[in-house]
Amino acid sequence: MKNWKQIISLGMAGAMLASMPAVSYGASPEFARSEEEWARLRDDVLEYDEIEDLIAEYNATVQTNQLDLNEFKKKYGETKDDVSAKYRDMANEIYASVDYPDPDDPMYGMVVNSVLMAEIQAKNMLQQADDNLDDSEIIYLNYKQAEKTLVTVAQSNMIAYAKGQLQLEQGEVALLQAQSAIASTHTRQANGLATQAEVLSAQEALMTAERNVESARSGVENVRQKLLVMLGWRFDAHPEIRQIPAADPARIVGMNPQADKALAIENNYTRKVNLKKLANAASQNVIDSLEKTIADNEQKIGSSLVTNYQNVLTAKLAYDQAVAELDVELRNLRSLEVNFGQGNASRTQLESQQYAVQNKQLAVKIADMNLFQAMETYDWAVNGLAGTS
Repeated sequence: MKNWKQIISLGMAGAMLASMPAVSYGASPEFARSEEEWARLRDDVLEYDEIEDLIAEYNATVQTNQLDLNEFKKKYGETKDDVSAKYRDMANEIYASVDYPDPDDPMYGMVVNSVLMAEIQAKNMLQQADDNLDDSEIIYLNYKQAEKTLVTVAQSNMIAYAKGQLQLEQGEVALLQAQSAIASTHTRQANGLATQAEVLSAQEALMTAERNVESARSGVENVRQKLLVMLGWRFDAHPEIRQIPAADPARIVGMNPQADKALAIENNYTRKVNLKKLANAASQNVIDSLEKTIADNEQKIGSSLVTNYQNVLTAKLAYDQAVAELDVELRNLRSLEVNFGQGNASRTQLESQQYAVQNKQLAVKIADMNLFQAMETYDWAVNGLAGTS
């Protein structure tokens, strides 16, 4: 069980933690999810399709933002008028607390300076009250956008972890090739068929392969730790991390930037925030500026969608190319196996081709993950995260 999930957030007070029921480990109340859903989130297994719920329940930033939103509502209220009124109240409190000094007071200069600073602060608050466009809904939308962005980062980290493991395998294959090459070079040198320079070159290739393996292993571990911490585990935990779903090329058929643009615009969080600010605006200059900003948002959302779609098509071409290259290497291997059986190819040649096939097999898996990630990015653009800058 994920015992670490009993600790809801580093930012929460100990008293709050102590008051929580032992069975309520997530940010949501126990009744918000079924027993089956909680059990799935609390087991020591990470699956890709759990990420969004894990972020919502256990990510420290999301939980802190929820606390901040609650505090905002408590302190400033719900509406734009509530927030502006709070600024005015704070300004009036400052004015009421100002004690103007007696000119004969020896501390007059210092006190006058403090009074002036207080008056400036109060005037700034009154200006904030006049200029304010914020309300609790805008704060909520900004935090929700941050939450969904964190989901995409965690998804990218999980994909990077899976790809890193494959790249580590590629490095290990390259290491085996380097070890085989140096053994062959030493044999050839003993028979007078290889120079010392060739031996040194083989040794350098081996050391490079060893460094690459260690670097890949370190990279995989770093990504794993980042992923786990984002989802509520301790950095040194070792849950089972399941495989990334395979890319489904059929998804591409359902992608159409022109047809999807309206939904991407409607869902976009940045545009929603600007629309709410527009609804709260009173100054014509502010209204005009926000209308231009929203129009620009909509243009950039459409452009972002097209770019993400092109990235999907590019990733599909790269995947098809990787599959084609694997097919070539497999045919070469079958041919070499025949030649080896007939004594027309050496074992070294056969092993080299086997390594080439392994590399291409791993390259196909990596290309599949790249395609899957491109598809996910497109879907997130439709679902509210299309770029607007």
